[in-house]
Amino acid sequence: MKNHIAVLIFTTSFLFISFPSKACDLCGCGAGGYYLGVMPQFQKNFVGVRYRNASFDSHLGGNSNYSSLFETQERFYTAEIWARFYPHPKLQLLAFLPYQWNFQDENNQTKSLRGMADASIIAQYEILNTTTDTIVQKFEHSFFVGGGVKLPTGKSDFNEEDALQVANANFQLGTGSTDFLLTSQYTIRYKKAGLTADISYKINTENNQNYRFGNRVSSNATLFYVKQLGKFGFMPTLGTYYEHSQKDQRENKTVFDTGGNLFNAVFGTQIYTGRFMFGINYHTPLKQNLANNQINSKDRLMIQTAFLF
Repeated sequence: MKNHIAVLIFTTSFLFISFPSKACDLCGCGAGGYYLGVMPQFQKNFVGVRYRNASFDSHLGGNSNYSSLFETQERFYTAEIWARFYPHPKLQLLAFLPYQWNFQDENNQTKSLRGMADASIIAQYEILNTTTDTIVQKFEHSFFVGGGVKLPTGKSDFNEEDALQVANANFQLGTGSTDFLLTSQYTIRYKKAGLTADISYKINTENNQNYRFGNRVSSNATLFYVKQLGKFGFMPTLGTYYEHSQKDQRENKTVFDTGGNLFNAVFGTQIYTGRFMFGINYHTPLKQNLANNQINSKDRLMIQTAFLF
């Protein structure tokens, strides 16, 4: 085992010495990701803005004695317009248009990218819905299924010989590919308490740089409670988030240090008053194995607002 680690460190050191601009393929965030989460009240259109961040520590060599030699920190900040429209009572359209700031800290240097990221459009059809957005009925539930597309609106154009940028496909603003989404969402409520769950499967295609991100499945399960205080409605939430990503491929060859699993605890609240909604939730990792344990996902924060109509 020690011999394998020595070979790994020697090979990587040679690459860093020979090509100082060439960063490794370790990165904590696959470009073009999106997050569904707890949606505002069903059967209502809305448009709003969300802010979310994520950060990761990368350690080449995993937990070996040499991992500190190649430490990097990646930070991703996203502000996006999100909206839901009902062109038909049984059909909801969801749209996400993000703008992103990416930062990578390595060897006391910071490299960054900013700009439009990949937009997503999802259509979901109502299979079952007894939800009335009131607490008159004791028991309510809804079930939606659908799919969508992630468009290559974010820039994905990196040059491994360019010392001024991060030579990492994951760090780009977008994937450079048109990808497809399959989704379902179920909510059940008894009186003022309930559970909402969703699952999504993202099918990625190859971009024009012969790189294909691994397909990804993600799911949320969230308990909530509705409390009315005067003109304000409060909905505290507690749940979990799970994500599994397959390994990426470059020119039809597997990229070794990619893919993995992440399991987070999620807690937050939503506040409603009139036609306005404000929400916040916080993710903290419970268990993870990303890129063969060479990436460590940190806590995440999301703040969202919406105008319902």
